[in-house]
Amino acid sequence: MLYEQITDEPRLASKSWMTDCTEPLIPGENNDMLASVFTGTGVLIHAHPLNKRIAMRGCGNCESMNVLVIYAQWSVSTASGDAYWDYEILCNDCQKYTSRSFSEN
Repeated sequence: MLYEQITDEPRLASKSWMTDCTEPLIPGENNDMLASVFTGTGVLIHAHPLNKRIAMRGCGNCESMNVLVIYAQWSVSTASGDAYWDYEILCNDCQKYTSRSFSEN
């Protein structure tokens, strides 16, 4: 099931991500073949390391592709094999945040 929310403030990334993050892409400490987390000031969708695992797309508000991925996480359950992911983008055109979450089960 896919869940999408469009907001004026980040929902998945830290509320203070703009001041907390100093790099465009910061990998989580425990990233491996079963789970990965990335935060940061943002990268384009095609440049994000999880773009092959997560069906990322543009802004949910204005449909622009001029977006930065500021948070993304992907994991797979070792028990069921189901995939789960969340990501959040900031639109450079309308300044809205779009967060999307997916659960394979």
